Amino acid sequence: IFVVKVKADIFRVFIKGDRHDFNSDDFLSRLPDEVLVSILSGLPIKDAAVTSQLSRRWRYLWCQAVRLDFEDNKRLDDNIVAQPKLRPKLRLLERNKYINRVNRVIRQHRSAMIEEFKICFDLDKYCKGSISKWIEFALSKNVQKLELDLIDKSQMCSDPALNFVFPNKILDRISGSSLKRQSYSTVPRMPSTKVMGIKFLKVLILKCVNINDEAISKILVSCRLLEHLTIHESEQLVNVKISGQQLKLINLQITYCPLLESIEICDSNLAYLCYYGLAINFKFNKVLELNKISTGEGSTWNENTLFQQISSGSLYLKVLELTIYYPKQNMHLSLPELPCVKQLILSVGAWEDSTLLEFTWLARACPNLHKFVIQMMWMATIKRTNRFMYMVKHPHQHLEVVEIGGYYGRNSDLELALYFIENGIALKKMVIDTYEYHLTSRTPIATETLEVTAARFLAQNQLASIMPHGVKLVIL
Repeated sequence: IFVVKVKADIFRVFIKGDRHDFNSDDFLSRLPDEVLVSILSGLPIKDAAVTSQLSRRWRYLWCQAVRLDFEDNKRLDDNIVAQPKLRPKLRLLERNKYINRVNRVIRQHRSAMIEEFKICFDLDKYCKGSISKWIEFALSKNVQKLELDLIDKSQMCSDPALNFVFPNKILDRISGSSLKRQSYSTVPRMPSTKVMGIKFLKVLILKCVNINDEAISKILVSCRLLEHLTIHESEQLVNVKISGQQLKLINLQITYCPLLESIEICDSNLAYLCYYGLAINFKFNKVLELNKISTGEGSTWNENTLFQQISSGSLYLKVLELTIYYPKQNMHLSLPELPCVKQLILSVGAWEDSTLLEFTWLARACPNLHKFVIQMMWMATIKRTNRFMYMVKHPHQHLEVVEIGGYYGRNSDLELALYFIENGIALKKMVIDTYEYHLTSRTPIATETLEVTAARFLAQNQLASIMPHGVKLVIL
């Protein structure tokens, strides 16, 4: 079965005059039901439901969708921004609409299983009844990917005390090999049966959901197929332990959990670890597959516990990704030699025309580095000065690729590029990106296309003539 991604408005063009006047000889209608369901499963559920108007045959096809994506934050954000004084009332109104919409879909859903169940809306502990029922519904359908994204996107910071609390009682019932169906007022009663739906779970993403150590342990024991676990802003997480070759977990992301004290990973197949937050204790033992770590200032700088373990050889790390918002506060810290690191990715706070050469000490700590990437996140107005720093001579014997994001042609940009041109003995390619990186977005540094073009012109004018023979220059 192949999956075709089609937007909902493609279906709407078939509705002419009477809402059920639909051409049964068109290409889509000649496809078998299982293919149409596969197509509908690739749409947001709100768009998939529109197709019920096409004809009698289409009426309930969307109810068999195996991907239920309830992402709908735009309306709430727009209303709150437009009318801040009415924020509490609007929030309650939009929440109720969202909850009712999810419940209507669940009542009509007919497939025996679902691949993905995603909730993405500003919900909190006051919605616990509905959210708990949705989790139980998804698990009863042998869900493979479960995502609860309850972040309030209208606020810079959320209050973890208001987070929905993950219901341990659901895990208790499932771990007992049976799931007794509760009486739902809005969710259809499922047949009484032994339900081990959690054992099919491969991806679990929890954002602004309070989950404790006990629940994590139960999930890891019950979900032998779990490959990806994300926990964001949980105030109940204290000590995380991942242990055992029987676990299939390869991707662990834990971010901004204020009470977290330690992460321990032993005898595990974990390949990627992402941690952002306060400084904590890390303990690794027999983690041979771990080849990439993403972290940031505050997370690991204190005592350098993570870097010391990488340097000691207990980790065979290949890719290290660091986020540094305030470079001047962290440049005095020492970094041990990291001989296994082949790729270093930096996301750094850039302030006016502050020098970027200070970041080269991180590259010098990786003697076998093959690729260096720096993405500047602009924190202050872009300025040009006449200042130029003395460049340290330090040959990079294995460095082949350098990428500089946020290049604008200032002296600080140029001196960083010159450092790698002069010291990159094995350099083969330099990529200059004139776009600004801010958190997860990639947007033009200037709102005017003219200024973006000017940045590209400066990069070409500054670097093309001095690029060594055999080194490819790419300007984006």
